[in-house]
Amino acid sequence: MGTLKGEALRVVKWGLRPWRRRTRAHALILLYHRIAQETSDPWKLCVSPENFRGHLECLQRRCDVVPLAELPVRLAGGRAGARTPVAITFDDGYVDNLSEALPALQAVGAPATVFLATGWIGRSQGFWWDRLAASVLKSGRLPERLELRIGDTQFDWERRAIDASEAVQRKRLHRALWQHCQTAPEREREAVLTRLEDVFGVASRGEAAARPMTADEVREMHASGLISIGAHTRTHRPLSALGMDEQRREIEGSRQDCLELTGELPACFAYPYGEFDQASPQLARGAGFSLACSTVEELAWARGDRFLLPRVSVGNLSAGRFDWWLRSLWLH
Repeated sequence: MGTLKGEALRVVKWGLRPWRRRTRAHALILLYHRIAQETSDPWKLCVSPENFRGHLECLQRRCDVVPLAELPVRLAGGRAGARTPVAITFDDGYVDNLSEALPALQAVGAPATVFLATGWIGRSQGFWWDRLAASVLKSGRLPERLELRIGDTQFDWERRAIDASEAVQRKRLHRALWQHCQTAPEREREAVLTRLEDVFGVASRGEAAARPMTADEVREMHASGLISIGAHTRTHRPLSALGMDEQRREIEGSRQDCLELTGELPACFAYPYGEFDQASPQLARGAGFSLACSTVEELAWARGDRFLLPRVSVGNLSAGRFDWWLRSLWLH
């Protein structure tokens, strides 16, 4: 019954959105991760450079692209004009944000915010989820059995010839390992990744194009004047899995790291994986941020909580499909 009630409320909410858009101040926050060509992309993080340029051209025609930090002021000012304010954001801090996204943004003069998982900046190895995917999904070797110790948990997996295709089994194994690694402390997770790379015969450096930025690259991006740097915790663990003290260290620590990287305190924060608990928004507010972003796919409304701002994830859509997606779901 609760599920049916929730679904009914969702339908009513979506049905009222065209009326709300015509009468109430609102904005759209877009979420990107990587601007790159990628053959294996289990979490759909990559948008090709060509498609991204098409997205920007569409946004320039149909919307007002504004810095994320300005959205609360725009929303407080009420509905003004027919063009929806849109903010562009990137999560994590991939190097292609500098090499591919920044030139495209500069070509049209569009500002953006890049949220850094600051503990990963400067590492030669890729983000842990990319290393995991490289081992389980991309390698040519799939073991018959896999036995791992992840903290206090024993992880056992066995390949089954009649259960499913190899591709399906790899996807299931990848998902199960991702769930274990997501909340694991960094030392335990690193031990698991190193073991997996040994079992699957994968080099630990990962793809150079998928690495995090260095400190100098962050400074170069920030010096462009178009990119605002935001904080995304230090270790990119879901805050809902951490105690209050550890959450505070992650949030405040990443803000201080951003200051040391750029010389400016960041105004904006984003919750890793979009996950948080009741304490997280208050901790972000107390750390000195002016707003924080989730991954709830909805428009940002004038009376909404600025520490729970929704964002809409953008897939690798062609320019034409992006234009249709933008107009049909978010602008009309």
